[in-house]
Amino acid sequence: MSELPKIFARDKCLQLSIAPVIENDNIVSVLISGDIDPNIFSAVKYSLGREITFKIASLEEISWAVEALYPAKDSSQKSSSNTDNNQHALLEDHSTIRLIDDLISEAINLKASDIHLEPFEEKMLVRYRLDGVLQQKRIIKKMSILAVTSRLKIMSGLDIAEKRRPQDGRIRFKYDNRLVDIRVSVLPTDFGEKVVLRLLDKSTLRLDLNMLGFAPDDLATFKEKIKLPNGIILITGPTGSGKTTTLYAALNYIKSPSINITTIEDPIEYNLEGINQTQTKPEINLTFGSALRAILRQDPNVIMVGEIRDKETLDNALRASLTGHLVLSTVHANDSISTIARLLDLGADKNLLGTALRLIVAQRLIRKICPHCKTEPVDSNEKATALALGLDSETKIYNGKGCDKCLSIGYWGRTAIYEMLPIDRQFESAIIKGLDNRDALLTVLKGSGISTLREKGVELIREGVTTPSEVLRETS
Repeated sequence: MSELPKIFARDKCLQLSIAPVIENDNIVSVLISGDIDPNIFSAVKYSLGREITFKIASLEEISWAVEALYPAKDSSQKSSSNTDNNQHALLEDHSTIRLIDDLISEAINLKASDIHLEPFEEKMLVRYRLDGVLQQKRIIKKMSILAVTSRLKIMSGLDIAEKRRPQDGRIRFKYDNRLVDIRVSVLPTDFGEKVVLRLLDKSTLRLDLNMLGFAPDDLATFKEKIKLPNGIILITGPTGSGKTTTLYAALNYIKSPSINITTIEDPIEYNLEGINQTQTKPEINLTFGSALRAILRQDPNVIMVGEIRDKETLDNALRASLTGHLVLSTVHANDSISTIARLLDLGADKNLLGTALRLIVAQRLIRKICPHCKTEPVDSNEKATALALGLDSETKIYNGKGCDKCLSIGYWGRTAIYEMLPIDRQFESAIIKGLDNRDALLTVLKGSGISTLREKGVELIREGVTTPSEVLRETS
């Protein structure tokens, strides 16, 4: 290359902590440090007049690359002050990388599901979601916020120069000789960009139906329904209630060389061997609804739709279930009865819905009392909550007083509770007759002898597994 753009002059490179990588007389990429000013990205692209790949490097490596470009007498003209500045920047760069590695490693070790990095006027708070509840863990100083955010955006392949719009990316993080997938979401706020990392550790994924917490009768019902040749099976619950895990475990249970299983997901959380998985891409109109239409031409036996959230997806799912396909999906609703009302609100034909539905499973994840600090005496609030849940005053109630093992929280791990609603002829008739009123459907539910989520939670209190306040929190 006869002449480099001015931004790659020796002094500029050392000042900005950048260095061009040249192959066959062309700049193929640019080395950058982890705490680079985001505006430099735009400046480099403008100078080159095209998109360019940026690669993270230490300041020492960048300095070597610059010296390789500009040898001879220039290298002896570095002032001692520039050397000191570079050494200081190198220490900052390494400290940022080490901080982020420590944060992610600690979160994985604690089995956190998410890391929240939230910027405020004078600091950034770091919180981990442990057993479904956010716990504050660290405070990052204001001077390090930009470096931390930039480093995470680089790791996840996002545009560091873009600070006005939300961005989504992924990181593959090596921990304890395994790779952990991390979903990254960046959102602009008043004091900077909030970053949320969703940790998808396949080693903790339980794909054995027998290990999910189903009661024996419920497990038998679930296994029976997911082996049906057609119809719709729905898992319902709020975000973070384990719906995707239940669906993955169901697919893992029924998969075989003799059936074609295809999924449509947003996003694909885990790759499952032997199952065809498709990621939605709304920007090219590959939505749940449009992808479902295409999958019907792929000769599927079983289709998993990540979520039914609009009429198009619902109509296509109903049509698929009535033409010889088994459809598994999720719906955001509070319980099994609310799911029926939700589908009718989306515009489902009640005749088709009553005919197609096979099973609705509502679920929650309930925190378990820490076995290391479990104690019987509880305060008056827990006793009052127990009475409000229908327990008598003689029932023994336990809680966790907090210890080093559970990080002084009092809970350790979670278990699932399920409300199973098989759609028999009685329920099918109720739906077709238009009993979309919650109270009317609830009367049918009680008459069928099905245990509700709260009743399942109360049983865990009696068994000493969890606390009244936890059951009330998850089932209110």
